[in-house]
Amino acid sequence: MMISTAQAAELLGVSATRVRFLLSKGRVKGAYKVGRTWVIPLFDGMPV
Repeated sequence: MMISTAQAAELLGVSATRVRFLLSKGRVKGAYKVGRTWVIPLFDGMPV
């Protein structure tokens, strides 16, 4: 299952800005961009 930055932020209890920062630094395993939108995979119900 794939989720958005807003959904990942809610699951992790951080801001969407923080999630985007982590994504830009390559800190989220398996995440990739589709156009301008980040797509984040879930592993065991949580983003990694």
